[in-house]
Amino acid sequence: MKKTIISLSLAAVSMFAATNYEFGASLGRNNVSNSPIADYNFLNLRIGKYLPKNHILRFELERSEKFGGNNALTNQHLTRALVNVEHYFTLENSAITPYAFIGAGYQWVSGDYDNNVVADLGIGAKYLISSKWDAFVELRGLRDFGNNDNHYGALIGFTYKCGTTQKAAPVPAPMPVEKPAPKDSDGDGVVDSMDNCPNTPAGVKVDANGCPVDSDGDGVADYLDKCPNTPAGVKVDANGCPVDSDGDGVADYLDKCPNTPKGFKVDQNGCAITYNFEINFDTNSAKIKPEYMPKIEKFAEFLKNHPDVKAEIQGYTDNRGSATYNMILSEKRAKAVYEALLKLGVNKDQITFVGYGEANPIASNDTAEGRAKNRRVVAKIYY
Repeated sequence: MKKTIISLSLAAVSMFAATNYEFGASLGRNNVSNSPIADYNFLNLRIGKYLPKNHILRFELERSEKFGGNNALTNQHLTRALVNVEHYFTLENSAITPYAFIGAGYQWVSGDYDNNVVADLGIGAKYLISSKWDAFVELRGLRDFGNNDNHYGALIGFTYKCGTTQKAAPVPAPMPVEKPAPKDSDGDGVVDSMDNCPNTPAGVKVDANGCPVDSDGDGVADYLDKCPNTPAGVKVDANGCPVDSDGDGVADYLDKCPNTPKGFKVDQNGCAITYNFEINFDTNSAKIKPEYMPKIEKFAEFLKNHPDVKAEIQGYTDNRGSATYNMILSEKRAKAVYEALLKLGVNKDQITFVGYGEANPIASNDTAEGRAKNRRVVAKIYY
């Protein structure tokens, strides 16, 4: 058996020596059905020859150890040789290359389990690490005809490309008198053979590898970064801006009060300071309409989740009527919200109420719309 493997290996090496090829190594795990053997881990080594029309001819050797279960096959060893034809699909401007493959081979097993012809097929994807190195994952189904087994497996590993491959850009023919200038397809000043980031947009500043510069190291290139000079280690969004998970306008790395509910006005530390219940009272009325209860319930939930927080419920009016009357009306409006919060289970020690009459308008009292906004109740929050 060993002589056969050595002969196959030497034949494969001689076949690939004068052409474009790749070496690969991976670890895998097989699940076996309809068999006395248990699931097993294995090592896979491969050599692939690049062929026309996005094909690769692969020669593979696999070795597993101790794949048996609690039965007569315990501690067996399996050696397998496979020849597969792979077809890969080129995706424009993508580092990922999906592929499918099919093939056959032979396996040798120590002990009572029979040596047999096998066939396999599967799918996979390669991820471009550099011009020479790819990482890959692969899902495979394998049929052992003699033992009537099905092996379903997954592999993960790396390949190294030697020479040029079918995926490389064609090299211009040498001129009879002088050599052609090195090609720089995207015009970024880095020749294609050294460019790890081909197809960079015109005018974008790149580094020595031809990749767009990322000055603050946040993973977003400068030409896409709307928030340059982000501090090191800060999590950013697709625009290179620090993430603001609760949407309060204060980035997470500065936010001392994360998860502030929407609708709260916060300070520079991201902590809530005011909350507008947005209750538009009718003229001369302190009655809360049902449609405004969800806003009150939201604030009640905030207070119950933050027992260290206290709030002053403040009532306001527009400027119509006397100042004395408006002061009384504003207090009634604040008290109505205060009592609604108590009914929702808020601790009485957390809240107070007060009326401010027509003071501190937030809109013009010269229009009906402005006066409606001024007839309001807000909560001022204390820590």
